[in-house]
Amino acid sequence: MSANRVVSKHTEELFRASETGDVQAVAGLVQDPQVDINWHCTQSYGATPLIAAISNGHQEIVQVLLKAGAELGVLKTPDRNSPLHEAGFRGDPDIMQLVVNKVIEKSSEDTPDLINLQNQFGNTPLHNAARTGNPECVSHLLQAGAKYSIKNVNGSIPLHHACYSEKPNAEVVKLLIEAGSDVNALDEQGYSPLIVAAKKNQTEAIDFLRKHGADASLKNSFGENALHFAELRNNSGAIQLLE
Repeated sequence: MSANRVVSKHTEELFRASETGDVQAVAGLVQDPQVDINWHCTQSYGATPLIAAISNGHQEIVQVLLKAGAELGVLKTPDRNSPLHEAGFRGDPDIMQLVVNKVIEKSSEDTPDLINLQNQFGNTPLHNAARTGNPECVSHLLQAGAKYSIKNVNGSIPLHHACYSEKPNAEVVKLLIEAGSDVNALDEQGYSPLIVAAKKNQTEAIDFLRKHGADASLKNSFGENALHFAELRNNSGAIQLLE
């Protein structure tokens, strides 16, 4: 990894072009043998040009960088995210498919399992995608072999993260349950996906969880069940599903 103090001007230009979406500039710069396409920009939390392109939604640039050999492994970012983690955050299914395809192409017995790689917090790309809430991204990962049962440092599985989403996320919840996720999995504080869904006011997700065996009697470490949060939210629909 190049340090900022010795990086070439063209390497810096590649990063900025990847960040801003200048496809023509990126296509030219990756041909320069003096350019480090895997440079970690410390002023951008250790992001590489590929991460910059993914996080800003520049699909064509992602494609150019992947073709040029951009690294797919864990980065020197504070969160230890990989490009696939960042694709999960972005929630763009086309970018996710590009990165997943390249990961599969590069995978072998001698390489880490990048599909299920855990970052500093134990989150996999599937955790990130589940919380962002794009069903196609989640589907791409599941089809590529993403494991739905991996727990992060807080004991949460991707289904917990889907229920933590700030927007209605029943379609992702459905995908994860149909893949085999444990609807009664408990995190380190005793939260089940159902309790989380009630806390986040995810009525449709609550309905689907209940229909697939989610236990409404489970309580977290503070003695709170899903009904407690539904009542706090004054969510009459959720209350009916949980009583």
